[in-house]
Amino acid sequence: MLCVLITAFLLYSLVQIYLEILELNFIKTEAKNKAVVLDESEYKKAAAIGIENHKFKAFSVVYDFFVVVFWLGFGLKFLYQNIVVNGTVLENLAFVMSFILINSLLSLPLEIYSKFVKDKKFGFSNMTVKIFIIDTLKTLVITLIAGSIMVWLLILCVNFLGSSWWIWAGILSFIIVLAINFLYPTLIAPMFNKMSPLEDDDLRGDIERLLNECGFKSSGIFTIDASKRDNRLNAYFGGLGSSKRVVLFDTLIKKLSRGEILAVLGHELGHFKHGDIKRNLLYSAVMIFMMFFIFGNLPTSVFQAVGVAKSSGSIIVMLMILSTLLGFIATPVLSTLSRKKEFAADKHGADIQNSEDMVSALKKLGSENKAFPKSHKLYSAIYHSHPTLFERIEELEGR
Repeated sequence: MLCVLITAFLLYSLVQIYLEILELNFIKTEAKNKAVVLDESEYKKAAAIGIENHKFKAFSVVYDFFVVVFWLGFGLKFLYQNIVVNGTVLENLAFVMSFILINSLLSLPLEIYSKFVKDKKFGFSNMTVKIFIIDTLKTLVITLIAGSIMVWLLILCVNFLGSSWWIWAGILSFIIVLAINFLYPTLIAPMFNKMSPLEDDDLRGDIERLLNECGFKSSGIFTIDASKRDNRLNAYFGGLGSSKRVVLFDTLIKKLSRGEILAVLGHELGHFKHGDIKRNLLYSAVMIFMMFFIFGNLPTSVFQAVGVAKSSGSIIVMLMILSTLLGFIATPVLSTLSRKKEFAADKHGADIQNSEDMVSALKKLGSENKAFPKSHKLYSAIYHSHPTLFERIEELEGR
């Protein structure tokens, strides 16, 4: 059984590496052709960044594979035998949280390289050692507090709700997803970024007009100091119900004109108008219940293969490890659904403002974020939640 598990992750990793190499070679070939969307120098630079990113992703896949082999081969057995003695709730909680924290520690080298080497090389990252340490410590505290509570509740579901525990665990997990969405803009995001009400009265008035036209009730329009960490541009609508906020990155306000900002927000309002947010929550619910049903009912032989007893803690840990396989299988379906919604949202942004501002905003986003405007069809079909910049602009211009 251990060989079956490792073979499954090996095949999964090989497919991922193949796709990264496929995309990398595609960009190398396209970079030699005439530039589209971006000007010639930006096009070449975006290609160089894309190639570097896909090399890093391929390496990350290899790294992650060996981390999984470490856990399945002997890591879980060692951790379990040294923590779970009597099978109590507290011991199982300590086992799961130890796994989560060690896994986070193992991911730190890739995160450090990404932020301090790769992203700084291309002018994205403004991250300092001080900010990185503070962010890491804050994340650790949130993980220890919120993670422990969630894991404790899941353990109680496994221990006391019989064979149907996975149904209740799925309901609990979905409620937590809703709670995170509700709390993120008002509680979680301000822990990492300074969030201030938008000071530009004219821009705020224009945004409020858009919100009223679409029936979007917001608790405020805010900016965050994203530039202290990263130079990329972005904006989002966060929260659920009364916690909904419009959030603009300070980098977006500096780089885009008022009309372009309104077009970008018009795009986001398109998702609201078309019910995409509710659909995404529905997709999340389906994925959560599938994950608990499939991996929450694993045979005892799976646990024996990795040297642990089948207990509430080991069930949760195996669920976390194996859920990446289900996620990869579901990704092409979710990506296809998402890309269709993005075209419709682009059209809404163009209709609510104008197509010129929408196209101009997309070009600036591509230029500032240094995104290569094309992608291999297979890679895009599997991974991309958004169509390429080239496809989006072609669609908007009716070509």
